[in-house]
Amino acid sequence: MRITKLHKLLRFSFLCLVLAMVAGCAENDSFEQPQLSVSEKDIAFSNQMGEKTITVSTNCKEWVATTPKPWVHLTRNGNEIAVQVDANTTGAERSSYILVDGGLAVEKVMVKQSAADISIDIANGEIILPQVGGTTTVDVNMESSMYELLQNEKPEWLQVVRKKHALKFISRPNYDVTERTTKLTITFGGKSSEVIVRQPGVATFILACNPGNPFSLHKMMDFEYRRGSLLHEYGGPDTANGIYEESYFFRTPSPLFKDVVYVHDTKYFTPTRIYTRSLVKEGVDAVKSQAFQDFVKANGYVRDEKDPNHYVNVKESMTMDVDIMEKNNSVVLFFYQMHSQDRDYETFKSLDLGPLELLDKADKKVSAVEEYEASQNSEEMKRQVSKSREIEAILYKTTDPTLIARTYFFYLRGGDSPAPQDKVGSVEQYSLFYSQPNLGIWLYGREWFVTREFDKLLTSNNFEFVGYSGKHHVYARRSDYLTLAISGGEFADVNNGKPIMQISVLYKPTVFAGSKQQRMAKIESMLKKHNPSR
Repeated sequence: MRITKLHKLLRFSFLCLVLAMVAGCAENDSFEQPQLSVSEKDIAFSNQMGEKTITVSTNCKEWVATTPKPWVHLTRNGNEIAVQVDANTTGAERSSYILVDGGLAVEKVMVKQSAADISIDIANGEIILPQVGGTTTVDVNMESSMYELLQNEKPEWLQVVRKKHALKFISRPNYDVTERTTKLTITFGGKSSEVIVRQPGVATFILACNPGNPFSLHKMMDFEYRRGSLLHEYGGPDTANGIYEESYFFRTPSPLFKDVVYVHDTKYFTPTRIYTRSLVKEGVDAVKSQAFQDFVKANGYVRDEKDPNHYVNVKESMTMDVDIMEKNNSVVLFFYQMHSQDRDYETFKSLDLGPLELLDKADKKVSAVEEYEASQNSEEMKRQVSKSREIEAILYKTTDPTLIARTYFFYLRGGDSPAPQDKVGSVEQYSLFYSQPNLGIWLYGREWFVTREFDKLLTSNNFEFVGYSGKHHVYARRSDYLTLAISGGEFADVNNGKPIMQISVLYKPTVFAGSKQQRMAKIESMLKKHNPSR
């Protein structure tokens, strides 16, 4: 009896073992072997700041990329890694690596940064020398120093010195307007490769490139380097203090527009300011010439019929504003990316700009505002009083779920520009706050832009677009100089800190006077002192 039970127990244990083995095999058969590969195993940089992109292909659910050296910076975007390096000021070549780790699958990417000005692979190489001339060292990316150099021609403006793993170019300045070139032939392992050496000439005018979206450091650096510009100054972000902007100042080969500047937001990877400038009278005269019009036209910029200082380049998705300051003998070319609205937005059925009957009227004082808001069943939220006991501003919360608040700002006696006696205590401007910002604006990165639907509504009411300050989009009407400053943001004392659209309404007789940048600066300075607390 006991033997029979033992036999059954053994048979049951064997069956369980077989089932476990089958289940294990089935699980083993469904297991996918981890795979991970990278588009580049070795990347090289010159001694300048630079950026290159590595693409990661993997079936791993999670992977990370790390590097041990602080001069290498990694930014992941989907299945791509943007690799940025700081400028190499050590005077010697340096190296590091990037470890891409998917858990059970790992790849290592070697990073090398030369001490030379340029680092090239010989096959189909191209070398751009600065227009100002001087000594340029080129790091030659070859496994062996046993290569032969042949100069097809020996121009008087260039001397080439062969070194073990580099070439030294000693060039004279190119004061001609045309580029000059020469060819080199490098033979290694029985194979010959041609290298083109270029030196740009003097460029009277300078245009900036579109660094893309997201901002591509490599595209911008490559563009400036190829036309002979040299990185002159760098301003890094200070994220600990909430400053995310990064600045690059280049010296260009132009005798008039000697610098070009790119500033971008490292948090949202979008450009914030791009400009080039001339600080001499010759630069002012140059942009007024037909030669300038021919130059920008040849580069794809079309002049605006309504605003002769505004140009649009559809192909490059860029606009350019020419801001001339005669008194300072200076001219600045400002460049902006053109943004395509992401989708259609519903807007207002009609344009209601609030209580215009209270705005800028000598017989409408604080009491008139209080009476109006009482009739609207609004609730006073905040009152700001000056040291001389004058009422500066009043914030009201409305009963409207869309137009949720109004703030009035009053003319004062004192200050740098005291108000006319009859206007003291009257409404200088007011702001309207909307809980649904997409009725008029849409968000791109950290910036808000007016929707095409709201723009159409504004222009149908005879408003013209005056300009964009980087914060406010300004529209104005020539018939009465009624001016609107439109912006988006988050304010602590409005809508509980949630995003809103703000429209500041005022009369500005000088809104169309002066250059675009001067107009925007005047309006912006006035609006800043009236913004509610953030």
